[in-house]
Amino acid sequence: MVKINQFLIQDVPILEVELEENIHKPLPLVIFYHGWRSSKELVLTQARKLAQKNIRVVLPDAINHGQRHTDISSIPSMTFWNSIQGNIAEFSLIRDFYNDKKLIKNQKIGVGGYSMGGMTTGALMTAHPEISAASIIMGTPNLSAYAKLVREDAKKRNIYVPKDFDLLTSWIRYYDLNLQPEKINNRPLLFWHGTDDRRIPYQQSRKFFQKIHPENYGQQTAFITGYKAGHLVEPRLMDKIANFFEYYLE
Repeated sequence: MVKINQFLIQDVPILEVELEENIHKPLPLVIFYHGWRSSKELVLTQARKLAQKNIRVVLPDAINHGQRHTDISSIPSMTFWNSIQGNIAEFSLIRDFYNDKKLIKNQKIGVGGYSMGGMTTGALMTAHPEISAASIIMGTPNLSAYAKLVREDAKKRNIYVPKDFDLLTSWIRYYDLNLQPEKINNRPLLFWHGTDDRRIPYQQSRKFFQKIHPENYGQQTAFITGYKAGHLVEPRLMDKIANFFEYYLE
C-alpha cells in the first residue's frame, strides 16, 4: 500500500510518497517537480508508480503554486521564471532534510519533472553533480532560447515587456544546460517530448539531444518522441519514467 504524507520542509509544502513498509527505511530518493499552474497533487499518479519501485518520492509545491498560490504577474513569464528559480533554491533544502535523517540509500538521488518541472530538472543538472539520474519530460533544456521565444511572442502581441528583462532574469544563463551540456557528465538523462506540443517547442529538446548524444558526456542520454502528442503525459509514459529511475537508482 502506498503511503502519502504531507508536511513542510521549512516553508516548502511537500508530499512524501512511499510504500507503507518502506517508511523510515533508507531508499533511493526522487524529487519530482510539477508543471506551470499545476501542483504537487497533480503528479501523484507518477509518484505512486515510482513508489511501487521501492523509491521514496518527494513532490514539492513550487513558489506561486499549490499551497503557495499567488496571482500571475502581467509581465509575460515573470512568475514562471520566479517559480523555477525557487525550485532551484530549495532543492538543497529538501536533499539535506533526507540526508540528515540518513534516508537516502547509497546517496542515489533522482530528479524529474513535467514541463516547468522538466526545465527545473535541466537547471539542477548544471549545479548538482550529486544527482544520479534525471528525466526532462516535455520541458526544454535550452532556457535562454525559451526565454527569448516568450519575449518575442509578447512583443508581437504588443504586451509590455521591460527593456531590461534579460538583465532581470540574467540568472537563467548560469543554469542553462544548453550552454554547459558537459555538466551532464555521462549521467543517465531521459527526455520525452511530443511533436505537437504547442507550449514548449519539441525541436528545442530534440536538437539538444542530437547535439549531446554523440559526446562522451551524453552517452547515457535517451530521447523518446511522442509522435503527434501534445503537452500531456499518459500512463504508459509514467510507467517508462518509473522503470527508468528504478533501473538507474537501484
